[in-house]
Amino acid sequence: MRLHTLACVLFIPLLVLGQGPSKMERKVRAQLDRNKPYPAIRNASAMLAKGGHPEFFALRARGYNSIGEFAQAGADAHRALEASPGSVEGLFQLAIAEQGLGRLDSAAIHLRQLLAGSPDVEVCYRLATVEQMRGHLGQAMAEVDQALLAQGPVQEGAARLHRLKGEIAAMAGDTAMARTELDRAVALAPKDPVNYNSRGFYGHAWRGDHQAAIADYDRAIKLNPNYSYAFNNRGWSLYRLGQTEKGLKDIGKARRKKAHNPYVYRNLGVIALEAGDTAKACVLFRQALDEGFTALYGNEVEGRVAASCGRVPTQAPASNMPDRPAEKAAPRTNAPE
Repeated sequence: MRLHTLACVLFIPLLVLGQGPSKMERKVRAQLDRNKPYPAIRNASAMLAKGGHPEFFALRARGYNSIGEFAQAGADAHRALEASPGSVEGLFQLAIAEQGLGRLDSAAIHLRQLLAGSPDVEVCYRLATVEQMRGHLGQAMAEVDQALLAQGPVQEGAARLHRLKGEIAAMAGDTAMARTELDRAVALAPKDPVNYNSRGFYGHAWRGDHQAAIADYDRAIKLNPNYSYAFNNRGWSLYRLGQTEKGLKDIGKARRKKAHNPYVYRNLGVIALEAGDTAKACVLFRQALDEGFTALYGNEVEGRVAASCGRVPTQAPASNMPDRPAEKAAPRTNAPE
């Protein structure tokens, strides 16, 4: 399918076309913009309970997507599209939910559909992350470059684009570009913990420099003490440096903060396997599969199960889309939003 990268020339809000928004709709949008999804979901639900307010399906879907409740977000996005088949916002939230559920082909199709009709930097960015997860690194890089060209390289909002470009470069084996882009992301948004987490993994741990990676994970956790993925990554790097007890403690914290992260169970499974506890490792690997590891990260865990545990079980659909520390065999690794 032909890429629509040249269409990514404007950064326009994804609003449902029609009459002006009501006071409550403006309030819910403001709550979502301020990263307050729970009150936004409550208010949207209250309006939907009154009937006659289908525009709140897309808004509630956005709220659910922001907290990782992708199945509920997808259901609401479908309702938004049923009520308004031309809803740009509904289609965008559906694509995000599909990505979170590991339905990457469908997400890519819907994002390209949006680009054909509503060129938008946000859609380009999202499509680049989908292509990254699919392992289509050339296509992912093309989307990022076009989005950067449209948005401009010096704005703070461009930090995540440079971060993503650095991740893709690392996965493609260009360590020099990866470090340059990840450093640029940190410089543009030094208070964003995701930039440090991403640089720690792709800039350092990816090359085996776990000590330098830990320094960046420390910065990420200082900025966000509840940053589950940074704890998971730091735990993995500590383990690789021979500090197994500290590593397991960090991975345990990550598990308590985000129990549906399949990479937590992958990491714990590898640690158990390397410690000689195959039975425990197999339970953990199967849990990683049940949480949707394969749909999001590739068949590494399936291979480990086949090699150490016997038949690979039927996998449940992915339930979350987090960050994760990974071996290079996985199509996407550990730098989330």
